[in-house]
Amino acid sequence: MKDTDYRVVHWHENGKDTFAIHQVYYDDRGQPQRISDDCVKLQSDDVTQLKDQHFHIAAAFLQEILSGHLYKSKLTTSSVRVMDTFFPNMIK
Repeated sequence: MKDTDYRVVHWHENGKDTFAIHQVYYDDRGQPQRISDDCVKLQSDDVTQLKDQHFHIAAAFLQEILSGHLYKSKLTTSSVRVMDTFFPNMIK
């Protein structure tokens, strides 16, 4: 079972749609649990590593698009779990 991969993540804020590639982390049942704080940037000091990263990121387009609002409260803020959105005062 995979622990992480790349996915297309969608936000709709202020009447505008934004799509980005994020690294996604899965639970032991294979369900997405959180996304990386920042979107993936295709950059490397080694062309072979860049090619490998591009290959793995391309697979993100073969999977369902995730709603960013399920994993983060805003496009520009740190990660927030779904349960934290519904129960912000819950003791952890």
